[in-house]
Order: sequence, then C-alpha cells, then structure tokens
Amino acid sequence: MTQNKTLEAAAVRRVGWRILPLLFAAYFVAYIDRVNVGFAALTMNKALGLTAEQYGLAAGLFFVGYVAFSIPGNLILARIGEKIWLPAIMLFWGTASFLNAWVTGPYSYYVIRFLLGLGEAGLYPGLLYIMTKWAPGRYRVRMLMLMILSTPFSIMVGSLISQPILLMDGVWGLAGWQWLFMIQALPTFALGLVFRFALPETPESAPWLPPDEKAWLVQQLAAERQTRESVQRFSVKEALTSPIIWAIAIAGTGINMAAYGLILFLPLMINALGVSSAMTPLVNAIPFAVAAVAMVFWSIHSDLKMERNWHAAIPAACAGVALISCAVLKDPVAVMAALTFGITGVFCYVAVFWAVPSAMLTGPAAAAGLALVNAIANIGSFIGPYLVGWIRDQTGSFSLGIVVMGIGPLLAAVIAASLRSARKFEQPAAFDASGGRS
Repeated sequence: MTQNKTLEAAAVRRVGWRILPLLFAAYFVAYIDRVNVGFAALTMNKALGLTAEQYGLAAGLFFVGYVAFSIPGNLILARIGEKIWLPAIMLFWGTASFLNAWVTGPYSYYVIRFLLGLGEAGLYPGLLYIMTKWAPGRYRVRMLMLMILSTPFSIMVGSLISQPILLMDGVWGLAGWQWLFMIQALPTFALGLVFRFALPETPESAPWLPPDEKAWLVQQLAAERQTRESVQRFSVKEALTSPIIWAIAIAGTGINMAAYGLILFLPLMINALGVSSAMTPLVNAIPFAVAAVAMVFWSIHSDLKMERNWHAAIPAACAGVALISCAVLKDPVAVMAALTFGITGVFCYVAVFWAVPSAMLTGPAAAAGLALVNAIANIGSFIGPYLVGWIRDQTGSFSLGIVVMGIGPLLAAVIAASLRSARKFEQPAAFDASGGRS
C-alpha cells in the first residue's frame, strides 16, 4: 500500500508538471485572444462607430461559430488525434485574432469574431477530452481547476499587458487597439508547434513516465473507466441524448450568460463607475485575482470530499445573488465588490462543474458529450453579451443587464443541486503496483 501511494504521488506529480502546463497555456492564449476585445473596445468602438448593441452582437457571434463546430471538432480530434488537430486549429484562430486588427466596421468585425469562434470551438472540449485520458478521478477537479485557472489568470495578465500595448497608439500609423490584437495573437502560433511535438497521445506513449508509474496510471484509469461503464456505457448517440448531459449543459448556459457578459463588458462597466481608461485594465484584474485564489481552495475541498453537486450549487447561488444585488447598490466600491463576488462564484462553479460529465463519459462518447455540453453552454455566452449590450443601449446603464445575468447562475445552482443521480458514476477505483485492486 505504501509503495502504491508512492507510485500514485509520483505519477500524478509527473503528469501535473508535463501535461497541465500545456493545457493551461493553450486555454490561456485562447482566452486572451477571445477577451482582449474588451480592452480594445475602450478605443476601438469609437474608432469604428460601434454601438454597445453592435459590440455585444459581435462578441456573441463568436459563440455562433463556437457552438456550430464544437461537436464536429471534438469528433475529429478523437479520430485524428490532438497532436494534429490542436496545432491546426491554433493556426486558424491565431490568424483570425491577428486579422481582428484590420476590421473597418461592424460587418467585418462580425465576420472575424465568427471565424475566431469557429477556430476556438475545438479547443476547450478537446482539452477536457485530453484530461479524461490523464487525470485520475480523485484528482480530476484539482487538475481541471489548474487548467481553468488559466481563465482568470489570462484576464489578469491581459489586463496588465493590454494597458502598455494600448499606449502604442500611433506607432507606425496604427491604433493602440490594432497593436493589441496583433501582438497578443503571436503566442498562439508558437504554442501550436509546442503541442505538435511535446504532447503524447496517451500515457502509454509518454517517454517521461517511468515504467512503474506508467503501469499504475494506465491501470488506475482503466479501473475507473470500467467502474463508470459498469454503471452505464454511453454510446455517442446516448451521450448526445442523455437527460443528465442536457441538464448539465443547460446549467452551463446559465453560468456562461453571466461569465461572458461580465468578462466582455467588465472593462466598460468599470469605466462607467468613474475609473479612468488608463486605470480600467488594472482594476479589471482585481476580481479575477480573487476568483483565482478562491478556485484553488474550493476545488481541493471538492476533491477531498469527492462531492460535486453542492460544491457547484453553492458558488453559483452566491454569484446570482451578488449580481442581482447590484441593482440596489449605489456606491461604486460596493458595486465592484458585488461584481467580484459574482465572478468568484462563477469560476468556483466552473472548476467543479466539468468534473461531472467527465466522470460519466468515456471514449468517443466523452468527446461527443463534452462537446455537446460545451456547445449548449456557450449559447449562454452569446445571449449574455448581447443582452448586456442591448439593455445598455436601451437604458443608458449596465445595472439591469447585470441583474439579468444574475438569473443564469441561480438556474445553474438549482440544476446542480438536483443532479444527484450523477454521483453513481464517480466511485473510487484503485490498483496497487502489481495490478491488483487495493
């Protein structure tokens, strides 16, 4: 048993250092390419003559392409492998992100945002699928959290590096927002090459795993797969039609309404609170720094307790209440505190949320089911930014839009608390070093 625990710790640590940095980096650069438009909007919207509704529509059109290609993209990944597929889509969306610097009005902006979403569609469900091939169950939320941590981290870093890039306004006759898109697209191309040569397809093909650690990890993952499939082995069709999977997806829709409405409009909301354009990116980093710290502790607690439902429901409910409270708060500091609490609740939910479908699905069904959840959830990513922009144009204020966003996390909280049947898929399975069950 002691030897088994030593192997377990060593194998998990090695996977953590070799695989997670790649997944973290991929989602990090994707998120910067996705949300840097929020910082560019501080000057781009005026330069292009975009209204808040047009900006919100374009932000939402990203998710039209994203939703349309999520399932086909993940099925392609499962067929041809991540070493080919992920570098290909990185090249595609990196190019789209770079070209965002050359839009001339609302219609070209709409096209580029749609193409960016089309390119990024295969990434996140693909990363989740890769995680099912590497992460043992009792470490899954922590590993997912470390990958998803790239989201608030990318926004923090993006907030800090966007300010000096925007100050390049006028260099070589280009606007600051144009430099922002061009410079922040470059790391995506480099990372595509790293994925092509540094990511093993499976633990069996990992040259850096010693034979005993490799044997433990392969046996552990096989045991967990057998346990899940003994409850129900989903076909691709069953994964795409399962009521549980659809309920999880609908909960994700509610969460994403709030998440992307906040992420894409928060710089403008902060600016509307009286913060200068120069200071807005720095203030924007604060909520995401708080969320990043909270995610770490909440995810570890969920894994230690092996409990998912309430660990998702509680932060979602807190996020909904915090956002709705913005309607009655007048002091800018209080509003900022409520927004921070809302963002923190959303990210704590997301860190736990993805462990549930990941524990239910295996093989091609995992590729299809995770992509379905991601696709349906991201309908909320379209609705949230569009509604916030439309309400801002109609009322002249962000307050009502923030309240509307708060409804989504409350819906997610109710669904998460009620999905008790999903628990049966996550039972402990462990093997000793020689292959016997411990």
